[in-house]
Amino acid sequence: MARIFYVHWNESEALERIAPMTEAGHDVRTHWSTESSPSLKGELPDAVVISLDRLPSHGRAVAEWFQEAKSRRHIPIVFEGGKPDKLAVARAKFPDARFYEMGRVADMLERLLTAVQE
Repeated sequence: MARIFYVHWNESEALERIAPMTEAGHDVRTHWSTESSPSLKGELPDAVVISLDRLPSHGRAVAEWFQEAKSRRHIPIVFEGGKPDKLAVARAKFPDARFYEMGRVADMLERLLTAVQE
């Protein structure tokens, strides 16, 4: 299955939210610290999932970080959840990103990754 990098700014919520992805067989790494940069030990992920439910500006900063380097630009960025006004900002800044309601990402990942590979 896929390597997923999941970003949410609350550790216990992040671990709860990745459960459906890991149960589906994905290798999911999480990042929840506002005091450190994301760590990508080893291979790059196949997709990045960023929650907009907490600290959406921090999530957008992580998305920017992924798009800064040519080696990371090909990685699909998926935003999950968020209030309508925060979604509007993210949609304007990342028009190629995917946006899903909280809890729908696990179901959509396989379809998304298949589409990206084609």
